[in-house]
Amino acid sequence: MKALIICPADRKAVAALARRRPLALTPCLGQPVLGRVLAFLASAGAKEITVLAADRPDRIRKFAGRGEAWGVKLEVIPEARELTVAEARAKYQASPAAGERWLPAPHDIFLLDRLPQWPDQPMWESYAGWQHVLLAGLPQAAREKVGMREVSPGVYLGLRTKVAESVQLRAPCWIGANVWLGPRVTVGPESIVEDDVYVDTGAEIAGSIIGPKTYVGALTEVRQSLAWGRDLLNLASGSVTEVTDHFLLGELGPPSRPASSHLLARAAALLALVLTSPLVLAAWFRNAGTGEPLFRRKIAVRSGSRVARPVGDTLVYYELAGLRGKGRRWPQLWAIVRGQFVWIGNRPLAPEAAAQLEGEFDQLWLTAPTGLFSLADAMGDPEDLSDETRAHASFYAVDPGRHKDLKIFWQVIGQAVRGKME
Repeated sequence: MKALIICPADRKAVAALARRRPLALTPCLGQPVLGRVLAFLASAGAKEITVLAADRPDRIRKFAGRGEAWGVKLEVIPEARELTVAEARAKYQASPAAGERWLPAPHDIFLLDRLPQWPDQPMWESYAGWQHVLLAGLPQAAREKVGMREVSPGVYLGLRTKVAESVQLRAPCWIGANVWLGPRVTVGPESIVEDDVYVDTGAEIAGSIIGPKTYVGALTEVRQSLAWGRDLLNLASGSVTEVTDHFLLGELGPPSRPASSHLLARAAALLALVLTSPLVLAAWFRNAGTGEPLFRRKIAVRSGSRVARPVGDTLVYYELAGLRGKGRRWPQLWAIVRGQFVWIGNRPLAPEAAAQLEGEFDQLWLTAPTGLFSLADAMGDPEDLSDETRAHASFYAVDPGRHKDLKIFWQVIGQAVRGKME
């Protein structure tokens, strides 16, 4: 059995949805719209599916491949413009080969302006209409998605999702797979959080959709909007704003920063080491008589690779005895000079602590460079393996950047000036 899908090329009413990728790849409750249609046609008996794409066919082909994920034979054909159903039927069905069979209409040639699961609800007439289609499809989509569970009426949670005890989930709402919801987060009503999203402490999401691989910052409010990466789309007006403050909204992507410091950062660490050298004298006086060495030897798992390092790959660093809080990190300035540490990264983990990291999300901690200061420091989290500290470390690992590093640095320095460092 054969089927053909016509991908939409342009819909002015929802043009902002196509800023990042073709409309056919718009998120739809855990998978792109095209993926949901392919799954439906495959379950209806289609064995060969042709996809006509006038908008960025290379992106369509990269997502769909050859159809292996759906157990079908699939071909993506670029078109100069979007064909109508009648035009596609005349071009691709006019002279069927011997024995060629097609799915019964209307699924033989399917225009992707609605979903076959909900044929009476057009998707691209308005942003609110698109949101309405998604919300109406929550129960059925939950039944079709492996691992999705309804934890209370109208509230759905996906696999490997972590929800703090103080989170409030208000129906209807959908929380996808691999999502982290921090303390005092509120989601709903009428809200969808797609897969691989990090929602930080105290954020509120209402009447909104959070696109995949998106960071929502602490105390950020998202209302009647689509937040996807750094783009914030008002679902009522259609206006789009690019948020430049990474602490409010950001895009989670693969780590891209080398583990070692560049020359200027090393020189700054050497200068700081000299200027703060009186700390050693203060530590010596406080540590005198304790019988403990002034410099405590520590072992940490070496980090900074694009994948988590093995627990046995270690480095040696030191802490200054006799001081409390961040002051004991003074010898780690020398680690920056040597290129073992960076100014801003994730804090070092001992092998026994690294062995406690569970799952791919937690293990992202070890893919970021080892740093003197961390995002958890800036957020006031303790130096332990609490859920908050793990989440901040994992988020930092996938969304590095100089702007964020500067904010973390000045927040930590500001805490020191105000006397709030531990």
